[in-house]
Amino acid sequence: MNITRQTLLLGWGLTVTGAYLLTEYFGHALEEPHSAILWTWAGTMLLPVVLTLALGRRANALVWVWAGATALAMLENFGAHAAEAKPLMQFSFHALWFLFGAAGFAYTAVAVKGTARKQLYAGAAILNLLGAIMVGLNPDFLKGYQYLVLALIQGVPMLLDLPLRRRHEAQANQ
Repeated sequence: MNITRQTLLLGWGLTVTGAYLLTEYFGHALEEPHSAILWTWAGTMLLPVVLTLALGRRANALVWVWAGATALAMLENFGAHAAEAKPLMQFSFHALWFLFGAAGFAYTAVAVKGTARKQLYAGAAILNLLGAIMVGLNPDFLKGYQYLVLALIQGVPMLLDLPLRRRHEAQANQ
């Protein structure tokens, strides 16, 4: 299997966007959505993790950090769900994902090459940090729309990075 970094970025962007959209749907359609959401995320995140493994040594540290951090955040979510601790679940299923995005995109902004790419990820980091603050202060702030917002500020930036990455690599090869 010949996996490229561009394919990996596409895989991450599509699965994150899709998983957040499914999360929003399940939150409205199911009476008790937590298990369905957790297993949806576990299943959808298999694609980018498998693509990362297939990329092997060609994957950079940034990709491995995202894969590891995603696995840890999901394990935390499964643990919070199993513990059935309402305050922990409130944090785990809401503010944690904004904080995760803020930290991950800040790291990405530092790690990627190209001004436009750095600006894209820095902007995503700021939006995620603002989301974390707002949801932390008022858990109902984005009620009913939170995962749509997360799809926009976490999944879409990776998809927007596809042409930016291609352009940066073309300029570097000239």
